[in-house]
Amino acid sequence: MCRSNEGLLISLYFLFERCGCADEWRMSAVKKAKRALSLAQSIVRDIEAGRHNPGDRLPREDEMLARYEVARATLREALRFLELQGVIHLQLGRGGGPVVARPQTGDFASSLSLILHFMEADLRGLLELREAIAPDVAGYAAQRATTADLSALAGCLAELRHHEASDQFEELNRRFHDLLGWASGNPLFGLLTSAMHLLTREFSHSLGYSAQERAVQMKFLVRVLEAVRTGDSAAARQAMSRLVAGSAVYLSERSPELVSQRVRWGQL
Repeated sequence: MCRSNEGLLISLYFLFERCGCADEWRMSAVKKAKRALSLAQSIVRDIEAGRHNPGDRLPREDEMLARYEVARATLREALRFLELQGVIHLQLGRGGGPVVARPQTGDFASSLSLILHFMEADLRGLLELREAIAPDVAGYAAQRATTADLSALAGCLAELRHHEASDQFEELNRRFHDLLGWASGNPLFGLLTSAMHLLTREFSHSLGYSAQERAVQMKFLVRVLEAVRTGDSAAARQAMSRLVAGSAVYLSERSPELVSQRVRWGQL
């Protein structure tokens, strides 16, 4: 919104306030927002019903206005909301318009970080959450991992061995846990695991693991993968439980001030 429009809205607000109509003005704004949200939900249902794939174009603006029978401002607000959620992207220029996308883990992590920001959550809270769910994720992976999952995990572990002493260790470590989350057969575990790693990436870049801690992590990752490969859920849970508990203790003892840092929206 340009500054002249912002000034006009502020002037209108105080005018309404002076004449006792501010509450009515606010209610009107809320109703417009609700109409845009309702329209966004309708567009999502139509995308799903039409079996649109990422990259497919949605109808032109005039066609959408006729279909949904809404004001142009309402349609544009609904499309901007969907773009922020990663459902579409708005392509500019001739032949542009709304193009179907798919919300990604980063979209979820960004929304989650905004909520955690106002909840004043810190890294310790994320570590406790990881400690609570990671063993079960490993246990489910032992029951459900596919041949492709096992191959990806083995490849990642091989890269970890190769880069145990390099700066890539932390990123590859997160990737192994991400793969394990998706190998659990439950996309919610995969989504939450990957989102937590995005939220904690900046923290881990500030800390890093010592050579001794990296060796300990490697030992337990090997045990986790072997348990997953053989379908031993109990062993997978036990190895992962020891890994994440030990990692949390290590981080808390090495850098207590870092563990106490709050999650900030926009750090992804």
